[in-house]
Amino acid sequence: MGDILMPMIHLQARMNLLFASGPAPLDVDFKLAAGSLTGLCGPSGSGKTTLLRILAGLTMPESGLIRVGDRIWLDTAQRMQLPTQQRKVGMVFQDAALFPNMTVRQNVEFAAENRRDSLVDELLSLVNLVNLADRKPATLSGGQRQRVALIRALARRPDVLLLDEPFSALDYETRQQLLNELVRLHRQFGTTTVLVSHHQDEIQRVADRILELNQGKVTDIGSPSVAGKITPVPIMGTIQEVQVEETTTQLRIRLTDNLVVLNVPSGAQEWQIGETIVVSLGTETLTRKAN
Repeated sequence: MGDILMPMIHLQARMNLLFASGPAPLDVDFKLAAGSLTGLCGPSGSGKTTLLRILAGLTMPESGLIRVGDRIWLDTAQRMQLPTQQRKVGMVFQDAALFPNMTVRQNVEFAAENRRDSLVDELLSLVNLVNLADRKPATLSGGQRQRVALIRALARRPDVLLLDEPFSALDYETRQQLLNELVRLHRQFGTTTVLVSHHQDEIQRVADRILELNQGKVTDIGSPSVAGKITPVPIMGTIQEVQVEETTTQLRIRLTDNLVVLNVPSGAQEWQIGETIVVSLGTETLTRKAN
């Protein structure tokens, strides 16, 4: 999937909205580069969710055009609107919105075009959910549920992935872990992604480009100073497993709400099961916890 060229997306839309300051038009016209991760920020009630809903086909603007590559998803002038189910869109909301009667695996399989798609196993492995694949959503932590929602959206092999403040209800450490998971998955699959967040510092950390929506108008803030790069976030973890090879040592590390696997050079120092260490997420480096 990472080798497939994603299409450029062009969105024009206009419709009247009621903002806190009164009625005003949502009037936008912008393009999303293929394979980009765009951060969309702005004050509450500025129309961010409406914009995502227009892209997904859940809200119909009074006038608009959505072109994805050489396909038309929406053209109000021609009275053409492609239904949501025919748009290759993956969506993740603040509420994971998983099917409670289905297991983790079944939730992901439901989104896949073919339930025996090898991508399902690949995605479960990438976010360390293989051991929880037969669990129901109610037994998972908030961070685990959002991981399931994220890979379920990717299982659709979408042209565009829309993330509407998906991590805002989580604690700080879990949010940082999931941001790093998001960037890792984005780099691997190259899906054109829009991330809405009211945490502009988080968007600065992960986005290639930042758009600000205010009173229905989009301002292109441009690329962050460290576009596409993650600022290291130190999080304490515990070594669960150590596998020593000839040149590298593989460490399986339990963080607050996740397991990560890191490869470090063998011989540099010995690592012990149960040892507490500090993992710098983003650079994936680690150090021993100071006594």
